[in-house]
Parts: sequence; C-alpha cells; structure tokens
Amino acid sequence: MKSIPYFPIQVFLSHSLSAWEERKYNCLVRGEIDPIFHYSTAWQSFLWKRVFERYSPFKDAQGYQFYKDTLKNIIPYLQASLPYELISLGCGTGEKDHIFLNELIVIASELRWICIDTSLQLLLEACIHCPINKEKITPILSDILWKDTLEALQTDHMGRRIFTLFGILPNIDPFLLFRSLESVLSPNDYLVLSAHLAPVKTESTEDYLEGIESVLDQYDNAETRLWLTEILRDWGIEDKTELFNISIGMENNFFRIEATVYWKENGSIPVGSGKEVPISKGKPLRLFYSYRFTVERLEEFFSKWHYKVLARWIFHNKEEGIWLLQHKMPTN
Repeated sequence: MKSIPYFPIQVFLSHSLSAWEERKYNCLVRGEIDPIFHYSTAWQSFLWKRVFERYSPFKDAQGYQFYKDTLKNIIPYLQASLPYELISLGCGTGEKDHIFLNELIVIASELRWICIDTSLQLLLEACIHCPINKEKITPILSDILWKDTLEALQTDHMGRRIFTLFGILPNIDPFLLFRSLESVLSPNDYLVLSAHLAPVKTESTEDYLEGIESVLDQYDNAETRLWLTEILRDWGIEDKTELFNISIGMENNFFRIEATVYWKENGSIPVGSGKEVPISKGKPLRLFYSYRFTVERLEEFFSKWHYKVLARWIFHNKEEGIWLLQHKMPTN
C-alpha cells in the first residue's frame, strides 16, 4: 500500500462555525458575497480549478514558461546562502509557488514554506505536490486577512522572508489587502505578486475600458458561471435570485469585472442563530469581482505604500504581469 504523507494543518478561527455564520450574515446584509465562500466546499474548489485550468494564462505552454522564466529571473535579486521562508498568501494548488521553491532551493541555506489558503482541498493539493520535504511545510487553513493570521505572521522568523500573492490581488480590495500587509511585512521582506492586466495601447480611460472589454469572455462563460453560482445552491437561495450578469465597474481608479444576480422576490433569508436578512425584489447581490489593472495605475498604487519596485515582467499579450517588490522602512 502506497504511503500517504501526513500534513499537520493549523486551522485558524476564520473557519470556525460562529465566524462563518457572522460573515455569511454580514455579506448578505451588504449585498456582496465574501470571496472566502467561493472555496468553502470540495465541489467549489473543484469548479474553481476547472476555471483556472481552462482560462488562466499559466495553464498554457507560453504562460507556464513565462512564470518559470520570471521566477528564475527573481533569484539574482536575492542574496545566496541565507535561510529563506516563502510565505504564500492564498496558495491555491501551489503550482506557481512550487516553481519558485525549486529555484530557491539552489540558493537558500535553509528553506521553509508557509502556505495559507481558505480551501482545505486546495491546501492539501499544494502540500502533496510540494518539491521540498514535508517537515519544512507549514500549511495554514485561514483567511489571509484574518486577524489571527496576520498576528501569526508578525512573530519571529528564521531568516529572510518572501511573500507571494499569486492570483489574489484581483479578487480582494487592494487597499484593504495592502493595509493588512503593512502590519505583517518587515523592512527588506520581499513581495512577489501577479496581477491581471487589461491589455491597453495607452493609459487613457477609453483604452483602459476597451482593454477590459477584450477579456470579458474569460469571465462570461459557462464554467465561471457554474463556479460563481454554486454558492447560491449551497446556501439554498438559487431559486430566490435571477439575471446572472457580467458587467464592468470602477472602484478607486481601477476597472473591475463584476458578476451579479438580483433578488426576484421580497422576503427574508434565515442565517443561523435566529437571524434573518430581509431581501427586496430587484436589489443586487454581487457574487464576485475581479480587478484588471494597467501597469502605470498599479505602480502608482504601489507608490502609496512602503514598497520599492525592483522589477516587473509582463506577459506577451499584456494580460498578466509579475512584480518583485521590497518592503522599506517608512520615512517620516
């Protein structure tokens, strides 16, 4: 019988029943599904993985080679013969981080991987296929923005730290995300992140919008719709909503693609502990959003925080980019 590796997973309070009930109530009240709920079951994780494999640039030969070459090109920016911690925020299946770990093995005197995700199934998938020894892996099941998670990452660490955000920036409010990172990253920590881009000729709003429209089919498709509406079936409210719609909105100078349904009746939704959320016919329930950035607007955003852009690499079709940032001590 083949041996199955065992991974002791740390589970933080973001995944407690009481926390989930409160978050479910709050997101229904504000009319917007918290991203964590799109990965909370094995079936949702499977549906997401199917979307990822079908539409992510990483999953074709050119995209994979772009990540492989880029992550290799980051190594010269790092000092060799030091202990490193790679901390993956929202690791998913971990495929991109695995490529990076294989490069880091060559220069690190010691290497540990802290991988954090909200999906147990994706977290296990990432651990099972990790290229380093399982004793060097610390899997954490948690929301990356949860207070306990952030506090745990502030504790003493063994060496230089590299944080990765692969595929996370588009689906979280970037201002909320970077405010949270400010409480975690120490001076000289590195941040490697990917961003979905709108392919643009210029940085004008008109070209930006045209670039967003050119990638809508990556979201307005049967696979993505099935994944995003699974939450409605899971919560037993699918028959109370209608008119799934993909549209373009703007928030804080960034365009984003939004998926929305609408309540088709008046009434209320029971949400545990005797609570109910009133609903009104015609009011929207936003299921999802995905920011699409431009290079200049994103780097202007980085300049508002304590980061130095060391390098960037842009995919040939201008739909994806990877940035290497270094956290700097704030100056008065």
